[in-house]
Amino acid sequence: MFESVFYTVAPMLIVGAVAVPVALVLSVCAGVHKYAEWRAYKAARAAEAEADLEAGAAVEVADAAE
Repeated sequence: MFESVFYTVAPMLIVGAVAVPVALVLSVCAGVHKYAEWRAYKAARAAEAEADLEAGAAVEVADAAE
């Protein structure tokens, strides 16, 4: 009787004990990667906005010189 428990329940407990921490680590790694991508995206948008402002300022200076 106890043999069936060891053959069925014990492997599930071992797999669960390994799978849960692995899933947590992978989830944290995915979140860190996503956050890094988001920061790069925000930096690119800020650089684009700054370039647009500089281009707009250059146009205004050229218009004022005329």
